[in-house]
Amino acid sequence: MKKLVFIPFIILILFSCRNSNKTVENKTVTEIKKDEPYFKPGYHYVQQIPDSLRTPEQQALLKKLATVTYENLAVKDNKMVFNLSEKEFVAKGIPVEYYELIQKDLVNNNKFIKESNITNMDSILKESNKQIRDSLGL
Repeated sequence: MKKLVFIPFIILILFSCRNSNKTVENKTVTEIKKDEPYFKPGYHYVQQIPDSLRTPEQQALLKKLATVTYENLAVKDNKMVFNLSEKEFVAKGIPVEYYELIQKDLVNNNKFIKESNITNMDSILKESNKQIRDSLGL
């Protein structure tokens, strides 16, 4: 169960390390401010709650989040993109805070990909998707 929870976020966070001013899904994402916290203060993200303390509702949200991330994360021009708009994401029953976090992760990941001259993001995502598909039972 732990793999199910962490694999989608590992993919997003795997390449995260710095902030950037990049375009994600035809929408300009402004640079993450240094004094702005990465996580929304006071919001309890389910992936930060230990498995043993999660409620069944939190487990269901986490699985839904992992599935939506798996189904909508893609590579375009060697950049990671998320193929859902904020409105579509929220319509799936997932709070907007997770959409904002995914967008921040994409900015960081894409900056790292560019700075590290990684040119095979397609194959990296395909390999990660195999592992995620297995852990989600898809």
